[in-house]
Amino acid sequence: MEFKCCAKNSGEAENIGKTYAFLRAIADPNRLKILCVLKSGSKCVCEIVPAVGISDKLASHHLKQLKNVGLLKEKREGNFIRYSLDKKVIRGYKKIFNQVIK
Repeated sequence: MEFKCCAKNSGEAENIGKTYAFLRAIADPNRLKILCVLKSGSKCVCEIVPAVGISDKLASHHLKQLKNVGLLKEKREGNFIRYSLDKKVIRGYKKIFNQVIK
Protein backbone atom coordinates (compact mmCIF):
# COMPACT_ATOMS: atom_id res chain seq x y z
CA MET A 1 0.00 0.00 0.00
CA GLU A 2 1.41 3.35 -1.02
CA PHE A 3 1.17 6.28 1.37
CA LYS A 4 0.36 9.63 -0.20
CA CYS A 5 1.13 12.49 2.11
CA CYS A 6 -1.48 15.21 1.96
CA ALA A 7 0.93 17.60 3.71
CA LYS A 8 2.67 18.31 0.38
CA ASN A 9 -0.31 20.41 -0.66
CA SER A 10 -0.09 23.75 1.19
CA GLY A 11 -3.86 23.88 1.71
CA GLU A 12 -3.84 20.43 3.21
CA ALA A 13 -0.87 21.31 5.42
CA GLU A 14 -2.83 24.27 6.79
CA ASN A 15 -5.81 22.03 7.48
CA ILE A 16 -3.57 19.56 9.29
CA GLY A 17 -2.22 22.37 11.46
CA LYS A 18 -5.72 23.60 12.30
CA THR A 19 -6.91 20.07 13.02
CA TYR A 20 -3.91 19.50 15.29
CA ALA A 21 -4.63 22.70 17.27
CA PHE A 22 -8.30 21.73 17.59
CA LEU A 23 -7.57 18.17 18.72
CA ARG A 24 -4.94 19.35 21.17
CA ALA A 25 -7.42 21.83 22.67
CA ILE A 26 -10.12 19.22 23.23
CA ALA A 27 -7.76 16.42 24.32
CA ASP A 28 -8.17 17.35 27.99
CA PRO A 29 -11.07 15.69 29.85
CA ASN A 30 -11.95 18.93 31.68
CA ARG A 31 -12.15 20.82 28.39
CA LEU A 32 -14.46 18.17 26.98
CA LYS A 33 -16.63 18.49 30.09
CA ILE A 34 -16.73 22.27 29.64
CA LEU A 35 -17.82 21.85 26.01
CA CYS A 36 -20.56 19.47 27.14
CA VAL A 37 -21.75 21.95 29.79
CA LEU A 38 -21.86 24.73 27.20
CA LYS A 39 -23.97 22.67 24.78
CA SER A 40 -27.03 23.70 26.78
CA GLY A 41 -26.28 27.41 26.42
CA SER A 42 -24.01 30.20 27.63
CA LYS A 43 -22.60 30.01 31.14
CA CYS A 44 -20.33 32.04 33.39
CA VAL A 45 -17.37 30.53 35.23
CA CYS A 46 -19.46 30.37 38.41
CA GLU A 47 -21.84 27.96 36.63
CA ILE A 48 -19.12 25.95 34.87
CA VAL A 49 -16.99 25.28 37.97
CA PRO A 50 -19.55 23.20 39.94
CA ALA A 51 -20.73 21.37 36.82
CA VAL A 52 -17.20 20.28 35.90
CA GLY A 53 -15.83 19.96 39.43
CA ILE A 54 -12.69 22.09 39.05
CA SER A 55 -11.41 25.31 40.61
CA ASP A 56 -12.15 28.78 39.23
CA LYS A 57 -8.50 29.21 38.27
CA LEU A 58 -8.34 25.89 36.41
CA ALA A 59 -11.67 26.61 34.67
CA SER A 60 -10.32 29.97 33.50
CA HIS A 61 -7.20 28.27 32.15
CA HIS A 62 -9.23 25.73 30.20
CA LEU A 63 -11.64 28.35 28.90
CA LYS A 64 -8.69 30.37 27.62
CA GLN A 65 -7.34 27.33 25.76
CA LEU A 66 -10.72 26.67 24.15
CA LYS A 67 -11.10 30.34 23.27
CA ASN A 68 -7.62 30.45 21.71
CA VAL A 69 -8.69 27.94 19.04
CA GLY A 70 -11.96 29.78 18.52
CA LEU A 71 -14.33 27.24 20.01
CA LEU A 72 -15.82 29.74 22.45
CA LYS A 73 -17.36 33.16 22.29
CA GLU A 74 -17.56 35.42 25.30
CA LYS A 75 -19.99 38.15 26.19
CA ARG A 76 -19.62 40.51 29.14
CA GLU A 77 -22.71 40.95 31.30
CA GLY A 78 -21.91 43.37 34.11
CA ASN A 79 -19.15 41.81 36.21
CA PHE A 80 -19.53 38.42 34.56
CA ILE A 81 -18.31 36.94 31.31
CA ARG A 82 -20.62 34.39 29.74
CA TYR A 83 -19.06 31.75 27.53
CA SER A 84 -20.83 29.97 24.70
CA LEU A 85 -19.90 27.63 21.87
CA ASP A 86 -19.06 29.23 18.54
CA LYS A 87 -21.02 26.80 16.42
CA LYS A 88 -19.81 28.33 13.15
CA VAL A 89 -16.18 27.66 14.10
CA ILE A 90 -17.06 24.16 15.33
CA ARG A 91 -18.70 23.38 11.97
CA GLY A 92 -15.52 24.61 10.25
CA TYR A 93 -13.37 22.30 12.38
CA LYS A 94 -15.69 19.39 11.59
CA LYS A 95 -15.32 20.09 7.88
CA ILE A 96 -11.52 20.35 8.08
CA PHE A 97 -11.28 17.18 10.21
CA ASN A 98 -13.43 15.28 7.72
CA GLN A 99 -11.18 16.43 4.86
CA VAL A 100 -8.05 15.29 6.67
CA ILE A 101 -9.35 11.80 7.52
CA LYS A 102 -11.09 11.26 4.16
